[in-house]
Order: sequence, then C-alpha cells, then structure tokens
Amino acid sequence: MMNKFLSSFQKDFAKQLILLVFIEFLFFLISGVGYASISNAPYFNIGVDPLYWIFYGLCIPQTIMKYPILAVALDFATIGFLLLSLFKFNENWILCAVLLLMLYYITLSGYLGHRNYQSGFVWVLMPLMFKAEKNKILAFEMLRYWLLFFYASSAIFKVTGDGIINFNHLSSIFSQQFFPYYVEQNFGMRTTINSYLINHQKITQVFFWGAIILEMSTVIGFFTKKHDKLIGIFLIIFHLFNWLLMDISPIGQLSVLSTFFLIPFFEKKNKLIDK
Repeated sequence: MMNKFLSSFQKDFAKQLILLVFIEFLFFLISGVGYASISNAPYFNIGVDPLYWIFYGLCIPQTIMKYPILAVALDFATIGFLLLSLFKFNENWILCAVLLLMLYYITLSGYLGHRNYQSGFVWVLMPLMFKAEKNKILAFEMLRYWLLFFYASSAIFKVTGDGIINFNHLSSIFSQQFFPYYVEQNFGMRTTINSYLINHQKITQVFFWGAIILEMSTVIGFFTKKHDKLIGIFLIIFHLFNWLLMDISPIGQLSVLSTFFLIPFFEKKNKLIDK
C-alpha cells in the first residue's frame, strides 16, 4: 500500500515539474524565439562548449534553420512530447522531450550569438529519465549540487572581479543592457528605473552587493539542506531583479529552482524506501 502511494505521489510530482517546463517553453514560443521564429537565421556562433561542436559538426541546427517546415515540426514535436509526458508519464517520453529541449537550447544559443546560461529548463527533467526511484532521487541530488556550484561560483567571480569596488561597473552594464530601449524610445517603467540607476552609482552598487549576497547564500546549501527553501526564494528574487534591472528574463531557470523546494520530499521518500 505504501509503495503504491509513493509511486502515485512521485508521478504527481513529476507532472508538476513537467508542467513548469511546458509553461516555460510556451513562453519561449510566445516571445518569438521558438524554432519557427528563428528559422533562416543568417548567423551562428558555436561557442566554446564541445557539446555544441557535436551538434554543429553534424549540421543539425543549420539544417533546422534552413527548412522552416522542419523548424515548425520540431516546435510541435517538443510540445507533443511534453504533453505526452504530462498526461501519461513515461521515461521514454521524458527522454525524447529532454533531447528536443537540449537541441533547442543549443540552436537558440547559436542563433543569439552568445551563450545563454539559463539552461535549467533542459537539465531539470533529466533525473526523470531514470526508471529506478532511487536513481531519480540521486540524480536530483546531483542537480541540486550543480545549482549550488553554479550560483556560488558566479558570486565568487563577482567578488574577485573589480566590480565590487568599482562603482562604475554595474551602471555601465545597465546602460549597455537597455541601449536598444533608448534607441527605440521605449520609455517604460524599467527604462525609467534604468536611467535613474545609471545616474546614481552608489545605489547601483548596493544592488550589485545585494546580488552577491543572494548568490552567495547557496554556499550554505553545501553544508545543510535545512535552508533550501530560503535559498530558492533568494535565487528567485535574484532572477526577478535581473529581469527588472538587467532585462535578463528568468524564463528558462525558474523550473530548475523548484529543486530547492522539493528537497524535503526527496528526504522523506528516501527514508520511506529505506524502511
């Protein structure tokens, strides 16, 4: 009876996670950066990641961009496998969805001409590919530590750089990030805030130090899981301010941050299985 309950609960959790990724992918499509929207792109940058080289060496992204009908088909295929996984959970559907999302992430990064580090929507479903319950849990634990390292290292880079004492550092980045808005004369709320911060460097520097504190909170997670929910909240706040002040959308990373809120579930499940 307990095993049946655990299995049912696990599937419900999986569906919630898949739904988050599905919503994020829909946001990509609505934002105009789906496969179909970026087809016939004239420029690609394969970056420095060897993983990219494999795909570009096989001319997979280039072929997708060359044939709009193929791009549209892949958009529908990605949606289809996510929906299949959502309504009828199956590790094979998850595997197909993850491969399509990975291909989309690599293609989008090449189209943008730079790395998009918000790749959490790809990795968050990978643990669900494993059939054994314990393997799923271990994979999510690994994903958790990867997230801790990702954000902690980002904070360390900020601390070791000159931005921590250079008050002109972040305000200069602000002016670059919103340059297209000024060219288009798009003077909305965020542009107004951006203009204010560019001209008030001391306040801008406070936000920079705040970003370091929010990211550095992940160091606590290497020693204890008691504060995982708080770490998750801090990182969501970090990404929301990134969107507000830097025009860097949090879409793509929010689903993977749910890992920090689900750790108590993993621990409880581990104890029940061990018994």
